Amino acid sequence: MVFATTDRGTLPKWEVTAFVDQQVDGEPAEGAFGLFTDPDHLRPICRALEPEAADDGSLTYTAVDDRGSTLGTVTRVPASHRRLKHTWRIDAPDGAVVEGRNVWAARGLLTRGLGDRLPLGHLVGASNPGRDNWTRGRSLDWTIAAPEDTGRQADTLLMSSTSADLAYLTERGADVLDRRLAMLAVIAEGRSLRHR
Repeated sequence: MVFATTDRGTLPKWEVTAFVDQQVDGEPAEGAFGLFTDPDHLRPICRALEPEAADDGSLTYTAVDDRGSTLGTVTRVPASHRRLKHTWRIDAPDGAVVEGRNVWAARGLLTRGLGDRLPLGHLVGASNPGRDNWTRGRSLDWTIAAPEDTGRQADTLLMSSTSADLAYLTERGADVLDRRLAMLAVIAEGRSLRHR
């Protein structure tokens, strides 16, 4: 199940907003998966198709909506160094490229405004929010490079996630990313890690 809240208050109310047709936790998983409005997986919202493997070790999922129109791609990018874990990239149809970096690697590279770390009504999680300590896995900051014409050199935070357990879009992220594409990216990242 995917839970979400649209409340901007201090006590968010969680509701089930979607269902994933494949396991998110357990052993690492690759392959197609989708989001549905019902637990029987009869009414699709969007889907990540079978990934295409490249010679460099990357896996690219094409994300489509309920009618089969492309929402963008989500790519697992292999680590450039053996001690690092793979990272993720979202390519939107408008040409925007969003990179998911480990929060420690991204620290200092971001332009953060006052509201950048607030949920802003776009909080989602694929775990049970009633449980204590319900997030697992690694935390990623999903950023977009600042346009060259602005003179800024830092990246802008669009979304933060902790595996598939908790993710939220910033105001800028809600403007740039289709929420369906963002959700598929977070779930693909969560499925690629080992959870117990």
